[in-house]
Amino acid sequence: MNLKNTILQGIFLLFPALLWAQGGIVNNGASIRITNTANLKINDGGVINNDNGNINNEGNLGLDLNWVQLGATTNYSGSGWMTFEGNTHQNLSSTIPMTIPMLRVNNGNHLILNDGIIVSAQIDLLNNGSIELGNNNLVLTPSATILNFDASHFIITNGAGSLQQEVGAATVFFPIGNSTYNPATLNNIGTVDNFSARVEDRVWDFGTTGTPETQDIVNRSWHITESIIGGSSATLTVQWDAPQELPGFDRNQSGVAHFNGFLWDHPLAYTGANSLGGSFTQTKTGIRDFSPFAVEDINETLPIELLFFEAYRLDKNNVQLSWATASELNNQGFTIERMLDTETEFSTIGGADGAGNSKSRLNYRLNDINPHQRISYYRLKQIDFDGSYSYSKIHAIDGSKSTENSTIQVYPVPARDHLMIDFSNWENDNSDAVLKIVDIHGRVLVMKEITMQQNHLIRIDEVVDFPSGTYFVTIGNDKTSEFVQKIIKY
Repeated sequence: MNLKNTILQGIFLLFPALLWAQGGIVNNGASIRITNTANLKINDGGVINNDNGNINNEGNLGLDLNWVQLGATTNYSGSGWMTFEGNTHQNLSSTIPMTIPMLRVNNGNHLILNDGIIVSAQIDLLNNGSIELGNNNLVLTPSATILNFDASHFIITNGAGSLQQEVGAATVFFPIGNSTYNPATLNNIGTVDNFSARVEDRVWDFGTTGTPETQDIVNRSWHITESIIGGSSATLTVQWDAPQELPGFDRNQSGVAHFNGFLWDHPLAYTGANSLGGSFTQTKTGIRDFSPFAVEDINETLPIELLFFEAYRLDKNNVQLSWATASELNNQGFTIERMLDTETEFSTIGGADGAGNSKSRLNYRLNDINPHQRISYYRLKQIDFDGSYSYSKIHAIDGSKSTENSTIQVYPVPARDHLMIDFSNWENDNSDAVLKIVDIHGRVLVMKEITMQQNHLIRIDEVVDFPSGTYFVTIGNDKTSEFVQKIIKY
């Protein structure tokens, strides 16, 4: 490695464990200390720091190439700057999320995160530097700030990774975007919580799946989530530029729509967008549930608004498929597709004609003669007149009607004043999940973050306030199969 123009005043190195390699430092057990008056600049190089190596940076550490942290511990400490100042994109990798107090991107390019990191004091996006997240999270502690961001350098959310910050009553700025700069601001007069935000360069008709929208909407989705579900009352403002508006979009009659997990909740009123230095903003207040948000105009109507798609076994020979839509636009119809656990492809078993255009609730039902004794998989396919289509979530149906051996028990059914969710038979590993109770209109009436673990018993007292009718309990997350059970309240 070339180590040029290095100021070593106040730097203490255990040389036997420090390897100088072409293009950087490999630290196999050395203790490196950079005092608050010192600068360590690695020209044409980077750092590979093993978990038995210690770097205490109270001054300035400059890298022309990459940082790689290996092992189960990070062993990076101190309150100084870690600065990426090469002439091209640089990478930061860490086997486990490492905490960096002061992070500066001064390379005129991108710092690409190969793993998640935590910043405890400050991020400085100097000299047109941006941080590219990919599928990794950038977490800011409550006292951390971001400086020197604008439309040219910001936090690039080009994957599943998000920028996370604590949000309370004071407005917090999220300088995020994907291919373009589309920041958001949040304040929360409810319980203070950590919020994650990212931007996607499209809007899906089913929130995160289906067919991308092509008109009357801003072609951006803002994915906002809270760490602890419940207790928030937030105000969200999102920003876009004219080139991101799809054909037909009328910014003078626009608003923020919210996908609630089943359908898009449209704005209560459509108003003119606010102008902000050549960009535009819209705001939504009183937000208690978090999922994708998008900016639509008064003419935007999604192909269908699916209230629910339910599959359940009536008896050993019959499976009942039922679904309902709140509205339809150019909807040719539906098909039901099934794949047995012994098959590798879905096949069509039936369907129903759509209404074409409708603004009223419509109910659909199909019976499938299915004596299969193991697992059957079902999905709903919706088809437009132009041939485009989208799929619902997949439901897994067992070959037996009995639920006596189910790992999750829900009772009493029918329910009157409470509901019990019983994990006495749970045999899998402990797993975090989200429990929801939704009505037949797709509205989420109860949402709780739970842990699925053996002998765990959850009581839902909110049921006492429900009107009589049909509801659905759903439990699931990205790592477990979703549990769905219909309940009756009387």
